[in-house]
Amino acid sequence: MKTCYYELLEVERTATDSELKKAYRKKALQWHPDKNYDNIEEATRVFALIQHAYEVLSDPHERAWYDGHRDEILREGGRRVTVAGHTPESLMRFFNPDCYTGYGDGAKSFFTIYRELFASLAQEEVEAYNPDAEDDDDLTNATRLDWLAGCSFGNADTPYDDTQRSERSIRTFYNEWCNFSSRKSFRWLDKWRLSEAPNRYTKRAMEKENKKARETGRRAYNDAVRNLVTFVRKRDPRYKRYMQEQEAQRQERASAHKERQAAERAERVRLAEAYEAPAWAQVSEHHAALEELEEAWEEEEEQWECHACNKLFKSERQWRNHEESRKHVQMVKRLRRQLLAEDGIVEDDDDEDEDDDQQDEEQGEQED
Repeated sequence: MKTCYYELLEVERTATDSELKKAYRKKALQWHPDKNYDNIEEATRVFALIQHAYEVLSDPHERAWYDGHRDEILREGGRRVTVAGHTPESLMRFFNPDCYTGYGDGAKSFFTIYRELFASLAQEEVEAYNPDAEDDDDLTNATRLDWLAGCSFGNADTPYDDTQRSERSIRTFYNEWCNFSSRKSFRWLDKWRLSEAPNRYTKRAMEKENKKARETGRRAYNDAVRNLVTFVRKRDPRYKRYMQEQEAQRQERASAHKERQAAERAERVRLAEAYEAPAWAQVSEHHAALEELEEAWEEEEEQWECHACNKLFKSERQWRNHEESRKHVQMVKRLRRQLLAEDGIVEDDDDEDEDDDQQDEEQGEQED
């Protein structure tokens, strides 16, 4: 009789992560083989189950899957393969470490059990494939199914990532099966026999319900296979070894990158400290500094002047305002008359202009 993982760890099904960890440590300490010299064989078996139970329940994804299929997994032996081939129920027994023994080459070993299982699943897909079926799409074809059937799960010595034959590597194997989509018809899940429909309206309703039942069964089966692939890969020693190697290489690259950056920074500092500008560059710098000072001086000395009124202004705005003033206009008129008189040209002056000139002169004297 299989034992529920929650019961094995003696926790409630609503246990939190911290409660699971605490219970696991307690049970692992209790059943560790080193503390059970008088019953090492049984202690080793139970200790392995405790480790597996915690491994499943501590992973949110695997725990959710276990909670949703707990009854099927605990059912003794699970359902056997039917005329329809494997089903979600028949796959449940492979979600348990009890289904295999060790990682050697024996008939019940990890590699033998799952190699035969994946070969069986692939063969079922090849036999079920129908290129003329209405629901077949371009993404799943005979070529891909042949690949699934021909690519073996391998054994303990099969490299995880074979660069020379990457299309047959275990890494590619898992990637393909993680995207599994069954081509079975699932017609055995039909609720109605269309031949018994009394009329075409009833027949259409029957077809609709049958199609819905098939799609529900297809999703459940695909979900079961994909979760099984994730379950197996996580426990595959080849995958674990590969991930450890990848992590070691990542850390090595990160360390080398940091060392390279530190060396480059040190070299830049050394070059900066040893740098001396050549004489010609220093002269150029002096000339540039002198030009900047001259430009600044010219900007400071820049003024605006009205030659007609003989006045200086500090800003262009003041100068423009003055140019538009009545006083400036009158002064320009006066200078114009003077220049014309010097040339012997006499203009008729309006009395009003003379009065304006007189008023401007008086106003100017008051301002001065």
